[in-house]
Amino acid sequence: MYITSIMVSIGSSIILAGVVYILLVKKMHKERSSAAITEQVRAEIDRMIVDLNQTADRNIGLIEQRLKSLGDLVKEADHRISLLQKQADNLSKSVDTYSRLRPGNLTNASSASSSKSAVVPDNPRSQPESIPPKKSEESDEPAEGAGGQSKRERVINLYRQGISADIIASRVDSTVAEVELIISMTEGQK
Repeated sequence: MYITSIMVSIGSSIILAGVVYILLVKKMHKERSSAAITEQVRAEIDRMIVDLNQTADRNIGLIEQRLKSLGDLVKEADHRISLLQKQADNLSKSVDTYSRLRPGNLTNASSASSSKSAVVPDNPRSQPESIPPKKSEESDEPAEGAGGQSKRERVINLYRQGISADIIASRVDSTVAEVELIISMTEGQK
């Protein structure tokens, strides 16, 4: 009886070891199958895509922030340019007034005027005009510019010098749409 119980015990151990061995072999074979490997690769690729999307979103945010700061700097530069242009116009007006008040000092005024034109070359009065401004019956605007030019005449003169509409608008204290309208109406009359 003692031997029988030992034999039964050994037999059941062998059967149990065989079952465990078969289960382990099946599990190892399943883990090595191509479907399992493909699934692991897909999971890894999904994680990489998520990481790349997060990095791209962060970089886009940084670029948008830098573009906004660049836009602010451009606005500040435009503002400073318009202030400088107004200051140059005031200087020119004072030189003209001084030359009218003191005709004997005409040489000093002309030298000051030439130095001013060296500082601000886009001033329409400092450059000879190749095309004289066109007087129109439609212009009901009062003379606001130096030399008695209306806003329309100043816009056309600056446009003929090749200056862009946004710069013209800042120079004549107008909107870009108004400047473009004046230019298009003038081009339509030709």
